[in-house]
Amino acid sequence: MQHTCICLKNLHILFRLCLATVLGLVLSHQAALSTALAANGIADGETITIETVRIEGLTHTKQETILRLLSRSVPATFTQAEVEEFERRVRNLSLFDHVQVTREGSLVTVEVQEKITLAPILNFTSGTSIKDLNATVGLVEYNLFGTGTQLGGQFKYSERGPNIDLWLSQHAFEPDRWAKEIKGSYNVNGIQFADSTTTWTRNRIGGEFELKGPYRYGSPLRYEVVLRFYREQIGDENGAQRPPDGYYVGLIPEVTWDKYRWHDLVPSGYRISLELRPGFFFGANQQRHEAELRYLQGIPLGPTTVLMINSVAEAVNNSGNPNHSLLVGSIAGVRGLADNLYRNRALTYTNLELRHAIHVAPRWAVQGVVFSDFGAFQSFTEQGTLRPWRGAVNVGAGIRVIPTFLTNTLLRVDLAQLFSPSPNSLIQFGITQYF
Repeated sequence: MQHTCICLKNLHILFRLCLATVLGLVLSHQAALSTALAANGIADGETITIETVRIEGLTHTKQETILRLLSRSVPATFTQAEVEEFERRVRNLSLFDHVQVTREGSLVTVEVQEKITLAPILNFTSGTSIKDLNATVGLVEYNLFGTGTQLGGQFKYSERGPNIDLWLSQHAFEPDRWAKEIKGSYNVNGIQFADSTTTWTRNRIGGEFELKGPYRYGSPLRYEVVLRFYREQIGDENGAQRPPDGYYVGLIPEVTWDKYRWHDLVPSGYRISLELRPGFFFGANQQRHEAELRYLQGIPLGPTTVLMINSVAEAVNNSGNPNHSLLVGSIAGVRGLADNLYRNRALTYTNLELRHAIHVAPRWAVQGVVFSDFGAFQSFTEQGTLRPWRGAVNVGAGIRVIPTFLTNTLLRVDLAQLFSPSPNSLIQFGITQYF
């Protein structure tokens, strides 16, 4: 227990040092952006009148998709900050691997290079046994009808069972539109516990409806709300206690402070989000509440080098029912940690990745990565009682082959060595970044 406390203390100190480094670099990053805009003819504090916006390089994307990202319709007067934010929103659509905004008098030119937006979903993670591997296949269109809307579906073998997801989602960068997302899912999961032979199968079928508020100019604050519902049934139980069946309904608000600037190779800026998930499990008369805090930061160290930080903290209130719990492992968390052995009341983890890319051809790059994931978690027993906190840490390296003309698609191979809570090695394949 003393070793665990020392581990948690060291993790806390390391996280605080990382956070201090991040905050110290934010001001210098903003200054660099202002210098770049001044080079394009927009001085700091200047207002400009834009009468025409010319967009070059579109193939499938509609011009209205870009123009609706402006803070107001042209002709109009814009501040330097509004032009900067417009350019960031065009980038963050993730539909282009080149975006350049320039001004000549009252004419603003937006030059883009469009990606191929129909992409497969493929991921594979080794497990402690064949039953415990994770594999995902699917297909997603990121630019449906040229509007930046996503339509996707995937089949996943995870937690010892099949899982199916379908979704339709509008992007959330327009300043005057409530963006909508609808999702349906069917999950069959084999529930098991570390140091126990108790198992059961959990079947869920349900969906979500999400509203994302208009993303106003003048503030990086974003907000959204999700209605989530599902039916949960238990079968194939092997143990002394059978969790109840029931229906879950939750209304989930989320707020995000978004200063993140997306890029295929060198993201920058930061994003902080807080999601509260109050809900109730009818039939069993149980509370099912959650809270999640996320922090993402990209710190450019060179034209093709970046330090990435991804930190997550989560907790649940579940009336002692381990069917409502949190997972931490190789899929999201600490690579090499078994995903479905620890059903957690609370967890926290941080992923650190140093990425360096080399351009090997036009719109092609190879990126080497060294990383360390570390975290801590408090898990449930099958009866819903709490175990002591445990720590987890790994080190690893990987390589990515990045065709920047494809939307959110690359080839990723990671090798990791887990040191705690028990030694384990991992190989992971994917076609997106780990985070």
